[in-house]
Order: sequence, then C-alpha cells, then structure tokens
Amino acid sequence: MKIQTEVGSIEINFDPAKYKTAAGAAKALHKALCKLSKDVYGQNPPIEIFIHSPKQSVEHGYGTHWRVCWESGPYEWAIPASFEVNNYEHGWYTEPYHSFDLRFTTLRGYHAQAKAA
Repeated sequence: MKIQTEVGSIEINFDPAKYKTAAGAAKALHKALCKLSKDVYGQNPPIEIFIHSPKQSVEHGYGTHWRVCWESGPYEWAIPASFEVNNYEHGWYTEPYHSFDLRFTTLRGYHAQAKAA
C-alpha cells in the first residue's frame, strides 16, 4: 500500500483487503509499521510504535477501538492512510484520532446485519 504524505510517498507492506476484522487488520498494520520504521527510518519499533486493544484505548480515553500509533512517523501519515486502510465489505474502516494514529472502527449495525443474513 502506497500513501502520499507531505514529506513524500511511503510504501507500507499491508493489504487491508486481506483482513476480515478490524482486530486482525490493526495487528497486521502494527507489524508492517514496525518493520518499515526499523528498515527505512532506523527507528526502534518497541519505543516508536504501539497498538492498543479496545480495552486499552478506553483506559487511555480514546474509545472502544483498536488503535495503532506511530508518533515518530512521516508528518501526518495517518491522514492519507485512513483513506486506504479499510475493508468496507467486511465492515471496518479507519480514521485518524490524531494525525499520527489510526482508530479501527466497525461499521454500525454491520455485525447485526451479518448475523441476520
């Protein structure tokens, strides 16, 4: 997946179409960002990038979402990424909370509709 940031384009080895759940996608994106940050930017991923479960996000005041944060990433990387990191067919999408993190959100009513079908 390629996204254009204000400091240039970045290639993230992540394909959102492969993930049926927001949880699976968040974990995979976290892993891909860790590899990118180390290989391309020489960063220390355990310090620079984190993932929060919905429970952890609530504890930090961010709502019940999976959340992936890369504060030291390219300037405002999460804004263009939010347009690419989604799988509406399986009922989830992302939106930035800040310009350096993504919240993985489930479409309202998606699970109820899927169970009824």
